[in-house]
Amino acid sequence: MRSLPALRARAAAACVGALGVLTACPGPARPVAPPVAAETLEIGRAGEALRGVAASADGAVTFALFARSGAAGSGSGSASGSAGDDVAAATGARAVVEARRGATVAWHAELAGAGGPIAASGGLVCAASRVRGTGDGGVAIHGEPGAIVTALDAATGAVRWRARLDGNEWIVVTALAAAPDGGCIVGGTFSGTARFDGDVGAAATGSAAREPTIVSAASRSDGFVARLAPSGDVAWVTRFGGLGADAVAGVAAAGNRVALVGTFASTAVLGGVELPAFDPKSPLADIVVAELDLATGARAWAQTFGGAADDEAAGVAIDASGRVWVAATARETVRVADQDFVARGPADGLVVELSGSGAPQGAALLGGADFDGLRGVVAAGDRAVVAGFYSGAIQVGAQRLVAGGGDDAFVAELDPAGGIARVWPITGPGREDVIALAPLPGGFAVAVSHTAAATIDGVAVPAPADPLAGAAIAVRAAP
Repeated sequence: MRSLPALRARAAAACVGALGVLTACPGPARPVAPPVAAETLEIGRAGEALRGVAASADGAVTFALFARSGAAGSGSGSASGSAGDDVAAATGARAVVEARRGATVAWHAELAGAGGPIAASGGLVCAASRVRGTGDGGVAIHGEPGAIVTALDAATGAVRWRARLDGNEWIVVTALAAAPDGGCIVGGTFSGTARFDGDVGAAATGSAAREPTIVSAASRSDGFVARLAPSGDVAWVTRFGGLGADAVAGVAAAGNRVALVGTFASTAVLGGVELPAFDPKSPLADIVVAELDLATGARAWAQTFGGAADDEAAGVAIDASGRVWVAATARETVRVADQDFVARGPADGLVVELSGSGAPQGAALLGGADFDGLRGVVAAGDRAVVAGFYSGAIQVGAQRLVAGGGDDAFVAELDPAGGIARVWPITGPGREDVIALAPLPGGFAVAVSHTAAATIDGVAVPAPADPLAGAAIAVRAAP
């Protein structure tokens, strides 16, 4: 096991990766284009916050999802110790989805509940919201909270279908990804017994009844991945878990492959096989990355890595060469395959590269002397793009970044050899953070929140009118 640059340089010379696994030879360098002009999305009302970003396949339309509190507020506690956030999802809370062509709002839709992740898939925009009681269309939700995934027409914003995810305790959707067939892949965590019920709107109007999929957690909480077809039907649900708390943090899909990344505790099982923990006696979280079959949800392979402290998964991507990339936040020391990586401060961002068959190819830490980490990863062609946060100063490739105030953020592109090809600094006197990343053909879209005036790769963004409400921008890099 080697660092990313050393490993990929060796592979480039021999066209053979680590552990004897055949890999694609890197082609000519094709850097991601610089961002277009920053689009400032003023939120303007207290209680709103940007929650996600997605983009159409041609990159012409960017979709943004905002969470807006209702009269009762959306809450910020956790559900019985779950990995979910904004669990209250109280009556009156609304999730706002907007489609933008440049600075023009193409359409605007509001959904009941607190906003979650969003993904653009073919002609659909899938948006997840956390709901208590009754959601849009009169859909009854059990559990506190449950969730609804709403599919909107990408051209008009009209509702195409709704899928209900609920149960006798709680369920939280943490990740969405576009499926190659035009549906969407859903990832999250749940406790108790969960029900996955597709196209509940059609069922309510008298269409043929569909049997929901029922799964039960092994103990405190389990992670899940579900595939929703373009029709809204639940194609399959795959869960993993054991005696501790387990969760899915990110999902991705390409071809007939679905990748997941999440956290697990000792005794967790995925696809009938126990996941090896760093310390079988420890209740603290390790990281798992796995591949599932798109048609059936069956496990193809799984890899785990971790250390003596709690580690946190942030995202997963599959690039055009078939490699799998993982973004995470590692505390203290984390072991990937046979190599230990030691954080420079309390935590660093961790990037791990795996071959298409799941063999670890390399890893790298990004961070400094403070608490730093990663928020996500997407694939831009045969390159990976990661987003992270930091305080103080960090070194990212050849570029030294110094925070302008509190926490700052960055987006970095990794080239096919595993080195840092480019860095987009996100800085200012306030707090800047990357909320979400979304893939574009050969590029990416990024959603950023900031509390004061900021710059993104030198592009100025004005201060929000209300720092407490926050502001959000979407910056797109196109091929």
